[in-house]
Amino acid sequence: MYQITNRAIIILRPKTLFIEWVRNYDEESKRLTAEEIMEEPNAYMVHDYTMDGEKDLIIKENYKTLFELELNNWITDESAWPKKRDMKTFKQWFHMEFHSMVFDLCDEDYILEE
Repeated sequence: MYQITNRAIIILRPKTLFIEWVRNYDEESKRLTAEEIMEEPNAYMVHDYTMDGEKDLIIKENYKTLFELELNNWITDESAWPKKRDMKTFKQWFHMEFHSMVFDLCDEDYILEE
């Protein structure tokens, strides 16, 4: 087992506004429950941080990408995405959990995809 010392993890959990957006996309989406949408949140590796103040900088640098990845994960039609995707909206749509301790429990090498 190895501790990954130059990365942290952000877990994004959808808030009510995101859940409502997903559920209002089409008839099929209306059948989704909030629990189903929140069931398996995405985790993102980011630069490690040493102080809480650095978390805000990490979000400032990455919120646009994170926002678009989350939207695309549910609805790939970009014309259906909200027009306003600023940091304030991002924070209204997602709860962020930061975790600075990242461990690799696997023996095999990483497979990286773009």
